[in-house]
Amino acid sequence: MHQPNKIAFFLFFILLIPFGVQAQGHEVDSLKNELKGHSTMDTIRAGLLIELANKLTYSDPNEAIPLMEEAISISKKTDWTLGEALSHRQMGNLHYVLGDNIKALDEYQKALALSHKITDRQLQSSLLSNIGNIHADLKEYDLALENYHSYLTTSQEMGNRADEIKALSNIAIIYNDTERFEKGVSYLEKALSLSKIEENDLFIAAITNNLALAYKKLDENEKALSLYLEAAELAEQMNNKYIEASALNSIGKIYLLFNDYDLAETNANKALALSKEIDAVEWQSDSWEVLSEVYEHNRKLPEALDAFKKHVQLRDSVVNEEKKSELTRKEMQFKMERQQAVAQEEIKRQQLVKNGYLIGAILLLIFSIMGYLLYKRRRDALEKRKLAEFNAKVAETELKALRSQMNPHFIFNSLNSISDFISKNDIEQADDYLVKFSKLTRSILENSEKKWITLEEDIELMKLYMQIEGLRFDNKLKYHVSMDNSLEPDNVLVPPLILQPFIENSIWHGIAPKKGGGNIDIRIAKDGTMLKYIVEDDGVGRSVQNREEKKTKDSYGIKITSSRIDIINHLKNTKGSIELMDKAEGFRVEIKLPLELQF
Repeated sequence: MHQPNKIAFFLFFILLIPFGVQAQGHEVDSLKNELKGHSTMDTIRAGLLIELANKLTYSDPNEAIPLMEEAISISKKTDWTLGEALSHRQMGNLHYVLGDNIKALDEYQKALALSHKITDRQLQSSLLSNIGNIHADLKEYDLALENYHSYLTTSQEMGNRADEIKALSNIAIIYNDTERFEKGVSYLEKALSLSKIEENDLFIAAITNNLALAYKKLDENEKALSLYLEAAELAEQMNNKYIEASALNSIGKIYLLFNDYDLAETNANKALALSKEIDAVEWQSDSWEVLSEVYEHNRKLPEALDAFKKHVQLRDSVVNEEKKSELTRKEMQFKMERQQAVAQEEIKRQQLVKNGYLIGAILLLIFSIMGYLLYKRRRDALEKRKLAEFNAKVAETELKALRSQMNPHFIFNSLNSISDFISKNDIEQADDYLVKFSKLTRSILENSEKKWITLEEDIELMKLYMQIEGLRFDNKLKYHVSMDNSLEPDNVLVPPLILQPFIENSIWHGIAPKKGGGNIDIRIAKDGTMLKYIVEDDGVGRSVQNREEKKTKDSYGIKITSSRIDIINHLKNTKGSIELMDKAEGFRVEIKLPLELQF
């Protein structure tokens, strides 16, 4: 059984799901009965274990893992190399389904090494595809392409057209993911041509859907629409709701581009119904996004707001999963590098021991060399560990910074404020708020992967954030931003929204409790080789009684910003800092960052 291919989901979905739950259950029960009747530890039992684990891959992978451990043990004792290779491949499939790509990759590589011993090209071909999928998940696109091209060559040499189509499609999707759409289109066209020769409707529908996406990326919307309509029709004929839902959402988005809102709404509603049936969260989010734009165009503002809320909720769950996957990917890279370093050091150690036996006459010299190498190995290992810990801290801090900027309370408070304006029939205010809120969330998401943006962009984001909060507080909030004339805001680079936690604290803990409103003064100045921010408010400040409570509330945002500055200090070898000061009336924060110029 081939491992599931996450990036070419539509193409191989039918290979992953059992064709009948009842029939599948009967097969599992039948295999379990056969195992009970065959307790001899031979190749027959090992084969039954592999087949049963295959059937349990998607229904109960944890139950299948001990079965594979037993199959591996039996295969080794009976010198059944093929069985051992198949067992390791199936173990890799189980770990992949459970989301442990490190263990999956290790099992696939063991299986590949065994397949070379017995010259099983079909097995080698499937393992190359599996390993390519892991590298694609890790965004190691060059390694993924290398394995997929080997998979393609092997499939062509063996005359296995189904595998050839899969290999062509996987290569195309890698090129599309890396925005090399012309190459992606050429490989998809080849795959589509072979699928039509094979008369495989599932392959044709899936490849047509992916081909439409590539043409859309190339701004050939008429061509893309024609292909999406073709894919949706084929999927409907086959009752494949996965491909059909995806294609219908894409059709709706293209009709929005053509300003045909009726057809956009029709396709989005149909896609939404299908997505709910198959519990596809990301596609539900896409459907609500299309419907939100349709309702807004038709001036159905309450429905537009409700659709937008649902889109945001579902999209945020997808974004969180992507961020978790990104952290997992970085952790996996670190573990793989550490395993490689340990393996290399072990080889060096064994070589040193061997040399020690060979040149015993100069034992003292060998001990001296070994001592030095052990010291160097320890030093290098510590340096690698520190580097890996630092990289993990960078990834964690980036994710926490994004989460703090996209605070769920802020998002839902803002949406509720828009809803309140609409309920009061203050359409103009609701529209103004919605435009500002949409612009802010879009800018935050666009900048989430950027380490630096221009000071000019950052100031605009801060102003937009304060304008939104000002609307929520009935314009109690006043603010002023000033800057040294010596600074060129379009040339100075700063980390995105570094001041946001402190501005938020000033608003919520300083100005909100104060009667009559208050002011926030933001000053930006050049201080030698450093850029100095000052955030000052005239709010209620921190009294002796509430200072400890406020310290606890503020600690999360301050901790994230402090971590971001620590990372910058480490990378730039600078002395950036945060200083918090109580005033007689209000609060003051001073932040220093290295002055980074674009040109």
